[in-house]
Amino acid sequence: MTPGLKALQGSVTAKVVFIGVLILILLIPLGMIEGLVNERQYLYGTARDDIARAWGQAQTVGGPILIVPFTYTRYIADEAIVNAERRAITVKDELYVLPQVLEIRGTADAEERRRGIYKVPVYTTRLTATGVFPPVTLDGSEYPDLAVLWEQAAIALPITDARYVREPIVLASGNGTTSFEAGGARVPGFGPLLVAPYAALGLGPLTAAQAFSFELALGGTGALKFLPLGDETRVAVTSDWPSPSFVGAFLPGERTVDANGFTAEWRVLDLGRGYPSSWKRTGVAPADVELSAFGAELITPVGIHEAAMRATKYGVLILGFTFVAYFLFELFAALRLHALQYLLIGLANCVFYLLLLALAEHIGFAPAYVASAVAATALITSYSGAVLRSVRRAAPIGAAVTPLYGYLYVTLKAEDYALLFGALGVFAVLAAFMYLTRHVDWFDVTFGRKTDDDARVQLHA
Repeated sequence: MTPGLKALQGSVTAKVVFIGVLILILLIPLGMIEGLVNERQYLYGTARDDIARAWGQAQTVGGPILIVPFTYTRYIADEAIVNAERRAITVKDELYVLPQVLEIRGTADAEERRRGIYKVPVYTTRLTATGVFPPVTLDGSEYPDLAVLWEQAAIALPITDARYVREPIVLASGNGTTSFEAGGARVPGFGPLLVAPYAALGLGPLTAAQAFSFELALGGTGALKFLPLGDETRVAVTSDWPSPSFVGAFLPGERTVDANGFTAEWRVLDLGRGYPSSWKRTGVAPADVELSAFGAELITPVGIHEAAMRATKYGVLILGFTFVAYFLFELFAALRLHALQYLLIGLANCVFYLLLLALAEHIGFAPAYVASAVAATALITSYSGAVLRSVRRAAPIGAAVTPLYGYLYVTLKAEDYALLFGALGVFAVLAAFMYLTRHVDWFDVTFGRKTDDDARVQLHA
């Protein structure tokens, strides 16, 4: 070996550059693992969609909308004929009326459905809705020859996907009942609707406030949301799912979340929903009604794929910390490690993330993390004992890697403080490295320099 090559091998600068280049090279397998996580996450999303198509999509439920058709006379003249007499035409319009009060109470019983190895939370909600329709008034002076067609009136109920209604929906009001059916009249500004004939209630003209009630059993996946269609809307939902995410335009005024599930209550006034309590078909229809929806989503706090992806994001730091430990051994124990030995240690760290992903899909993230961390630590420690030719030297490596994986787990679980914990960990390792090397004369350091100490050996791959 030429003196120049030998000096380069013992150079601190060359070693630091080599470690940096090796970390960049190991980004390739880390990137491949990230790609695998994305692929498995896509497969999970496909399984979720398949289950949702069979059980029910995310559902948004509203209160009943009263549809009141009416006719009146309008007089028009032919503008092409001067002094032409106006002729009368009959115009048909519709008035849409929302409830004065809408109260919905019920439960969302959750369970997990499987598609292959993937589990997806679904729910069956049983709701009881009560409320009050206001009296319907139309100004006869504004509409000449006004005729309200109560026999053609209808009641519409917004539901995102009525295919997953579990039982017939019967609306009770006064002494009568009427059943909702698919199709029929549509209310501008709203999506899918179920429609029931108003005449079946036997109420006649609605000249006074009228109470109503109905029950709804509905299957869905993910989110359960509600539209605030009352001038005052009150919603109370109880579920046995312990990990809700409250979503939509309004947050619950009261909520309780624990290991047994959650309870949430909302109270929403019409002032903040963005559309009126009544409007006509020929008027301006409500826009973006869905934006006023609110409710809860059944989620997994940190899904296995999201957690695995977050773990791989810290892969560079784990590699860097491990290589720093070996660098210090070379520095203080006068050892020399081969490039291949560094590479194998780095690959062992990379395989940890692959094991984590593979096991997490079968046994859950926490057990998979423990098993993968134990396997990777045992592999690295035993290999270190061989290459360092001393169990005493390998013990500090295992002692350093074990808390490193433990700290990573705590960082992953602390969703709101993950960045803080990660930054503190980097700072602590940097501070420790600076402290340990504060007296090192970097201009006078050569790796692999032999001494009389038998513990100092030169290692070759």
